[in-house]
Amino acid sequence: MKLRLIDYVAWVVTIAVMWVLFLWVGDFGLLPYLAQSPVSQYVENLWRITYVSASGVFGVFMGSLIFLSLRFRYVEETAQRQATRTDYSKIVIPILLVSGVSLAYAMFQYTSNLMEFQFDFGILASLMILLFAAFIFVVYKQYYE
Repeated sequence: MKLRLIDYVAWVVTIAVMWVLFLWVGDFGLLPYLAQSPVSQYVENLWRITYVSASGVFGVFMGSLIFLSLRFRYVEETAQRQATRTDYSKIVIPILLVSGVSLAYAMFQYTSNLMEFQFDFGILASLMILLFAAFIFVVYKQYYE
């Protein structure tokens, strides 16, 4: 399968989106909590260079991974979906979404005084990651069914 010009454009756009997303999540490498001194300015400049470089690597890796996995996925033409099979994802996805919203609300109850509730917040954040992994698994199984 040969790549066309539109594929290369989509690949570059995917890389750029992942790069900007990584920069946005990290506040574009800004460190507002450092003291104003020559050493802290030096550290901040090094951090910003490192962060932008790491975001470039992340963008290339994740953008390429997403593009190539979607572009060259295996599609079985002869598979027919069975009409009698129960589709559990229509039940599981809304439950996972509601659970995620509830868990996020529970997490934000502890943000007012985070230092006292670090353990509770860590447990809830771990559950949120587990819930996100379950959501990805269900969507993956639904997509590649």
